[in-house]
Amino acid sequence: MNELIDQLDFSFPEEFSVLNYVINILITTILLYILAFVYEKQGNSISNRRQLSRVLILVGVTTFIIISIVKSSLALSLGLVGALSIVRFRTAIKEPEELGFFFISISIGLGLGANQLAPTLIGFLVVILIVIFLNKRGLSSTFSQNVLISLNLKDKDREILTKKISKVIEENALQLELKRMSVAKDAVNLNFFVSLSSFKDLEKITSGLTKIDEDIDLSFIDNQV
Repeated sequence: MNELIDQLDFSFPEEFSVLNYVINILITTILLYILAFVYEKQGNSISNRRQLSRVLILVGVTTFIIISIVKSSLALSLGLVGALSIVRFRTAIKEPEELGFFFISISIGLGLGANQLAPTLIGFLVVILIVIFLNKRGLSSTFSQNVLISLNLKDKDREILTKKISKVIEENALQLELKRMSVAKDAVNLNFFVSLSSFKDLEKITSGLTKIDEDIDLSFIDNQV
């Protein structure tokens, strides 16, 4: 046991500074929390932004740790390339905005992991200002709604009705995603996530759906998180 412990190297490289490492990882965490907050408030994704914002923090901090370890070792760098080459993502990125924020998170970890404080801070500030500026100009002035629809299918064709419903919502929404469909003997329940540009779109969707079926049960739930 003692021989095994003796073989372990607990010493720090000469160029490694514990204080500098701690300061950088704290700055990384702070910047990532700011990024997560901006994504929650300014993001245009119709998915659960709060959940993804937490992942952004973990990705950024993990990237910082990896870069801090491998930056001074060619062997470790090559090992990292080999390890990443076998990584496969099982869940696809659904929206380009999500991918953009992931790149920002990774960039923060890369920059501060490589001890490039000034370029990272300047770049982060510029990116955040761009995101806020685009929102102020209305390029991302949309809001999300969870649309719950319940239909009585007695003497009605389910397939035709669902196609008509999807068409009405799609014509008045910027983005449309069917999250759940529950079918019973004489009823069908649909759950859509939609991204809308204005509240007038809600009125158009409501009007269009009531024309399809006057007895439709329709609910809109705010999906802003």
